[in-house]
Amino acid sequence: MLDLQTFHANKFRYLISSQKSCVLNYRCADSYDWSINGEILDTPENAVHLGIQRDKLSRLGTKEVVPGRIQLARQTVYSLMGAGLYGLNGVNPKVSLHLIRCYVIPRLLYGLEVILLSKTDISNLTIYFVKLLKRIQHLPDRTANAAVLLLIGQIPIEAEIHKRILGIFRNIIDNDNSVERDLAFRQLAMKSDSSNSWFRKVVIITELYDLPSPHDLLVSPPSKSKWKKLVNSSVNYYWITKLKSEASEKSSLNLLNYADAEFGSIHSIWNTCGSEPYSTLRACIKSKLACNTYTLQCDKSKFSKRQISAICPLCGIEDENRLHFILRCSRLNNVRNSFIQSLKTFIKDVVTTNLYDELFSSEINTLQLIIDCSVFHFLTRGDVFKVECITRGLCFKLHQVRSNLLR
Repeated sequence: MLDLQTFHANKFRYLISSQKSCVLNYRCADSYDWSINGEILDTPENAVHLGIQRDKLSRLGTKEVVPGRIQLARQTVYSLMGAGLYGLNGVNPKVSLHLIRCYVIPRLLYGLEVILLSKTDISNLTIYFVKLLKRIQHLPDRTANAAVLLLIGQIPIEAEIHKRILGIFRNIIDNDNSVERDLAFRQLAMKSDSSNSWFRKVVIITELYDLPSPHDLLVSPPSKSKWKKLVNSSVNYYWITKLKSEASEKSSLNLLNYADAEFGSIHSIWNTCGSEPYSTLRACIKSKLACNTYTLQCDKSKFSKRQISAICPLCGIEDENRLHFILRCSRLNNVRNSFIQSLKTFIKDVVTTNLYDELFSSEINTLQLIIDCSVFHFLTRGDVFKVECITRGLCFKLHQVRSNLLR
């Protein structure tokens, strides 16, 4: 192969630098000397080729790629902190997500669609990406991953990789008389499911999302726009269904309206708080209450295996959970009453008397209205915006007063 490169270099009158070239002895125990133009080439343990770090020791030869991409993405995030890309006191998470989609995800996923990723690689990428989304929403690490993604309307990073793989495959099969297309024919015909062929991986992905078989696509390649639309709809449907199923199994998310969540659509908690930093700060408290990760006395008792009492430290009457904190604690009545009255006044003007009575005669319905009113479809978008403004202020004020009383 090196002789062929030298032959073509001499034929077309260009030089191959031996100092910038090297040879990786992939999975080979013996050592050999490789030369080009009479000069010995280096045989390092790893080298960069087309922007991808290759090594000769790991099974797939790409062990260092994902850690390097995560480090690069982390550096990109740090460089964007000046633009407000951080959680508390930063810009609205929907703005942060836009920055992440434009600048972080392309650098995080560069080149990953053309290599084989292990389950460990996918796990590391998922852990980093979900943790990043938790940071920009100022949610604790114990927040359910499904809630983190559904709140901000972001598809998992694994799905982003799958979309890119399917896009690359369509480009390959649409390029007639190319070496890559001939390779696709041969690999799909000869390689078994257990092989490390990239094209067999495409088969697994298409089966996962119930897409047309790669064998059929080779015969009749779809148009780029049609294929992109089909891939987006199939991948999004699979993951939104999976995340909603995971969320339904989490008792902590019983007050979060995940049923109406869609990728690309921000939850009303973030969508209604605008760009003002103080509003974002108040929405952070609201999001923690919606995900049941705002630490109350019940949580402290559970974390300590009941060694700490769950009784409310303010009133000492009953266990301090979300219902008690938001609607029942007598020490917080002075703060609560004015917001509840404003909420009742507004709701009375926009719903029927029967709905009004149903909302405020039941503590559970009132709590649902305060935590996440978007579950009530009789409220218009404007109504949801107004209710969110009132309840966001209520939750934050309760948080402030509770913190001051506990000092």
